Amino acid sequence: MRLTALLDTLPQGGSGPWNPSTGIPASAATSGSDAREFNRIMDSLLPCRTNDPELWFAEHSAEVERAKTLCRECPLIDGCLAGALERREPWGVWGGEVFVDGTVVARKRGRGRPRKSETAAAGTPAAA
Repeated sequence: MRLTALLDTLPQGGSGPWNPSTGIPASAATSGSDAREFNRIMDSLLPCRTNDPELWFAEHSAEVERAKTLCRECPLIDGCLAGALERREPWGVWGGEVFVDGTVVARKRGRGRPRKSETAAAGTPAAA
């Protein structure tokens, strides 16, 4: 089976006619060994399937940046981003971009108060 044919059958999230145990469309007639081979190939190509899934929903900026970097190597980056935009993903890294409240943001701010330099850059007065 050609790689592009395999990639075309990969679910991009959301609802669809996917077999949850294999990730392959229900309409595709495949044997158990075909499904295992498909998953083995996808696992080798997709960073979100070979790394800790929590990395794509991390709280710390360094981890979020690492997830974005890993996404840049993914062959499905465009479809992943398009699907996330369509679904208005509430948060996480999708298609190499950070989502907060369903929109893409330039970078994720860590928890807690912003740094004083960020406050000054935003044009608001710093607390005394």
